[in-house]
Amino acid sequence: MREIIEVRLFADEARQFLPPDVGRERGLARRVLLGMDDPLVERIRQYEREKRGHDSVAVTFWEIHRTYTRKELEEARLFWLKIRPFFEPTGEDCGTVYDETKACPKCGLGARQVGPLHLELERIPRRDIARTLGGEVVVSARLAEEMKAAGIRGCELGPVVSRQGKPSPHWYQLLLPECMVELAPETRVGADFFVPQPDEARCPEGHVVGFDVLSEVHVQRSSVGEADWLCTRQALGQRMGPYRPEPLLLISPRLYQFLTARKVKRFDVEVAHLV
Repeated sequence: MREIIEVRLFADEARQFLPPDVGRERGLARRVLLGMDDPLVERIRQYEREKRGHDSVAVTFWEIHRTYTRKELEEARLFWLKIRPFFEPTGEDCGTVYDETKACPKCGLGARQVGPLHLELERIPRRDIARTLGGEVVVSARLAEEMKAAGIRGCELGPVVSRQGKPSPHWYQLLLPECMVELAPETRVGADFFVPQPDEARCPEGHVVGFDVLSEVHVQRSSVGEADWLCTRQALGQRMGPYRPEPLLLISPRLYQFLTARKVKRFDVEVAHLV
């Protein structure tokens, strides 16, 4: 497995401490790709800590990209699925109703969707699978039919309707009835990769374990069942208006092979380790 971190910094700040040939500037930002063992990663961390100490920032975005060998992918027993692209507006913005009566008052997790998923249908990307920034996942009618024919387990399909309530013949909402997979302590989470700080997303009741994943995902083997679609009991993220904490979406090797064989695009996977 190879880990690369993508970092975007204010260009004028990057010029203060990074070599000019590291990264590419576009407008006011410099985009840098570094191996996780590159000494410049620590250099960025130190500079960012100094900036935070003066109530400022240099880093505007970071993301870790992990790539696996064919052997590692073939031997994996579980995958973390990351769906791209995201799109707006969210279901709640379009009129989808959520019952908040059983949601956790501290983190907001546990709100129950009531009725169909309302979306602006013309804004859904022309792909087989996509998700809103609020976490709602939709699949094409083609993919839905093929999953049903292949006996893919662990999900239900709900209707997708327009803002006005007109059903779409082209899309279904992907619904996961149960989120039972337990994250293992080896999974590191936090609010920021470069500067340790209080993670305000963490729920004292244990529903939300943090804002973001900082490491590879590890889950408890005993909590993983036979389904092809799975998700973690614990969520990540923070409630901000229509944006909600979300569990990690996991898939079986069978489903991964199903998606790749049908050339479904715009998703990434990372190996989820069983411990």
